[in-house]
This record gives sequence, C-alpha cells and structure tokens, in this order.
Amino acid sequence: MKKEASVILAKCAGDNLYGIRIEKRKNDWVRTWAFKLKEEMAEKEGFDKVNFTGSFYTDEEYPGCPYCGARKCFVCGNCGKVSCYDGGDKVVCNWCGANGTPAEDDGSLDVSGGGF
Repeated sequence: MKKEASVILAKCAGDNLYGIRIEKRKNDWVRTWAFKLKEEMAEKEGFDKVNFTGSFYTDEEYPGCPYCGARKCFVCGNCGKVSCYDGGDKVVCNWCGANGTPAEDDGSLDVSGGGF
C-alpha cells in the first residue's frame, strides 16, 4: 500500500529553512522527519506551494528541527507559515516577525508554504 506523504516548509531562527515530511495516517497528518533545505530546492520541488488543512501530530521518531532540535512548531496567525516553537510563553514567526502568545494545540491546523 502506497503511503500518502508530502513536505511542508518551516523556518528556524536565522532564516534557516527546512522541510518537514508529513505522512497521512488514517485521517491525520503526522510529522515523521525533518531536513535542511535551500530555498532554490524548495522552489524547484514546489514545497513553497504546499497547503494543508487537518490534524497534525508528531511521530515518536520525529527528530525535530535540524538546526535547533525543537520538536514542536507553530503556524503563524499572521502569515500562515510554520516556525520552530520551543514551548515557551511567547512565539515569534521566523518568516514575518509577528509575535504573540501560542494558542492551545487542538491538533487542527491550516498550513501554508507559499512565498519566501
């Protein structure tokens, strides 16, 4: 049986771009792997055009961000893109610089990969 999988873009502090491999399991998306990524490769592979809506969870084997090791991430309420999250009381989007307080994680997210 073929697995349904894709890659969403995320950014760590310092403009470090990386890909998060997500895999469909039942009706949920599961983060399974992360890897460093250059902007040119992300564009070439079309990762910057990926959009997903649904429940996102983390596999036990997920290694986290390849730069800082964070296993959590958040979707910015301003630009809709994914950034690392260290679990603290404040979040700062590594894409647009918006900051705020993290929302409760109910597993349901709208993820946008577009634009650098």
